[in-house]
Amino acid sequence: MASMKSILRSVFALALMWTFSPSDTAQITSETPVPFDWTGSCKAEGPVFADKRGKPVWLDTGALVKRAIHCVAPTMPAMARQARIEGQVTVNILVDRKGQVACAHLIQGHPLLAASAIEAAKEWTFRPMEQSGKSVSFYGHLSLRFSTSLTEQDENPCTVAHW
Repeated sequence: MASMKSILRSVFALALMWTFSPSDTAQITSETPVPFDWTGSCKAEGPVFADKRGKPVWLDTGALVKRAIHCVAPTMPAMARQARIEGQVTVNILVDRKGQVACAHLIQGHPLLAASAIEAAKEWTFRPMEQSGKSVSFYGHLSLRFSTSLTEQDENPCTVAHW
């Protein structure tokens, strides 16, 4: 029951506080869209990339793609394919000081697509980030698209699942 309350609190906070990038250009946002509890397995070990005020900086999908040294596209789940479900799935990630995804959480998206998006996000690796000469962890919003249509000309193959 406690975890259900936590989920409902996050969903409510998401509805109140969600911000997103209106374009696909790489942006860095300083505000956290949801007040996540990054304790336990999602707690950063050591310093986190932050702005001048000390607030964690969140990278959007475009910035994450530019930092990626290895990416894995999500796969279209069989049930979603049969039901012809498509759409966007957003996953928040915590990247550790070595560039590995330490934690990934679903933010929004269809439940049949969620597991595939989270699994793909966990396989990404990034160039480590430095701040003040030290390696730091960083947060990001990774948006992955699931589509039943043909490949679009300008899409990044790492962020789209086709069937």
